[in-house]
Amino acid sequence: MRNIIILTLLLFISCEKKEGENLKKLEVGMKTEDVAGTPNFQKIDYSLKENYFDSLAKNINPNRKYQYWQYVAYHQSSNSETYTVLKEGGDSLLRKRINEKPRPNYNSGIFFGGHPNFRCNYVVIIDKGKISNLKTEEEFRDFLGTIDNLEEAMLLARTYGYILDDDIRGSQYRNLQNGFELRLMKYHEFPIRKESVEIKISNDGFIKTKSRGIYCEGSNCRW
Repeated sequence: MRNIIILTLLLFISCEKKEGENLKKLEVGMKTEDVAGTPNFQKIDYSLKENYFDSLAKNINPNRKYQYWQYVAYHQSSNSETYTVLKEGGDSLLRKRINEKPRPNYNSGIFFGGHPNFRCNYVVIIDKGKISNLKTEEEFRDFLGTIDNLEEAMLLARTYGYILDDDIRGSQYRNLQNGFELRLMKYHEFPIRKESVEIKISNDGFIKTKSRGIYCEGSNCRW
């Protein structure tokens, strides 16, 4: 009888231990099931000094096929202006049809900035023989469509005001099973602050954000 009681206790302890281990595995799984590859965040390998907005253009892959499209950087100074095609797709022979160049301003264009000079980006498409200029962030989001890579994820995040910083708290990412998770910076001007924001971006372009707190305040935080 005594042996039976001891055996029963051992079986109970063993089952309880196994259940605890399974619960622990389940908790870990809930935290990492969406992560693809390494669960650790990695440094975003782009430099602010090299105007990363333009560098990201190399991996733009539009949502649909156009006869021709181009992603352009516009720069204006007191005595000159330049148009630089950063990426294009479709039939490049159609490029010569784009004769008129828009003159974007702070009310027309994406990723604009610069002082005293002015810079921004815009998209030109030729579809069904018609030339159109995409000059708003909403139009650019539709143009991107499915988010295929880190660069597109960063461009999409930028349309919502989330930007890269040289501080690690504003320059990290990791791959998810159905998108990307970024840690970027939200810049506040009044008063001057830098806020770290965690941004989950799904492949279909939906985003979910969570503040990680303010990490810099005052005049030393100018961006």
